[in-house]
Amino acid sequence: KQWYQRRVRGQERRLSLFRLTKTLLAAAIIIAPFYLFQQYFAILYCGSTVGSPPEWCTHGISYGHIQRHYWSNGLFLYWEAKQLPNFLLAAPILLLVGLLTADYLRRFTNLTDLVTRDSVGYGHVTCLALIGVLTMNVQVLTRFLVSSCPLIFLYATRLQKPLDLLVICYFVLFAVAGTVLHPTFYPWT
Repeated sequence: KQWYQRRVRGQERRLSLFRLTKTLLAAAIIIAPFYLFQQYFAILYCGSTVGSPPEWCTHGISYGHIQRHYWSNGLFLYWEAKQLPNFLLAAPILLLVGLLTADYLRRFTNLTDLVTRDSVGYGHVTCLALIGVLTMNVQVLTRFLVSSCPLIFLYATRLQKPLDLLVICYFVLFAVAGTVLHPTFYPWT
């Protein structure tokens, strides 16, 4: 019996090592085009320029510099008084994510019960909302969360009256107003 258990554990280790290798290879395949594209532009513009190289050459990855310089992306860089209207536009979806997260956390008495299959979706939406508020332009936060987190809609279906009607009106208003305002370059999330 012990021999069999050792053999099974050995197979499980080989299988987990195979999965890890496969995951790392898949991640490398996904990241490689972005990295190669950045290296291509670094060689093209930073290596043999006449005069001084562009400012982004000193920052390594050009896209990070562009986001920081032109879009004010970075930790708390977007938090300015003039951006308050954009934070107000993002407030309804952030409130909904806050309610969703609080409702999920309220169901558990200890931390070990908290880690379930459902926790992936709740952790995903909460982390994306936090990353968005702290580092991104909040103008895109509603689109960012709604397009990547279907859990928001599932949670909205469980809300009680009159909050459910309010959320439905918000979703419809967001869809209609966004369809009109965003393509005409008005500030809309």
